[in-house]
Amino acid sequence: MLLLLLSTIENDDDKAFMLSLYQDYYALVRSTVYKVMRCDRDIDDLVEDTFVKLIEKISLLRTFDCCKTASYVVYTTRSVTINFIRHRDVR
Repeated sequence: MLLLLLSTIENDDDKAFMLSLYQDYYALVRSTVYKVMRCDRDIDDLVEDTFVKLIEKISLLRTFDCCKTASYVVYTTRSVTINFIRHRDVR
């Protein structure tokens, strides 16, 4: 999964940044998804979707300190998970 995410990024500095972000925040993203979902199903897909969303915001994330980055990652994770639940419930 990580290799697929990194293969979509062309800039080597951005790849290194996302690899670092992934390593630092993977556990936080996974636990946040679990807290919202309350089950193990679809967690891996939602973690992947969250990091895909974060790739789009690399330039913004670079401007944050670690506390703001963590808050932004949690907010994005919750948004991705809640949107997934909404779309799932519509079907």
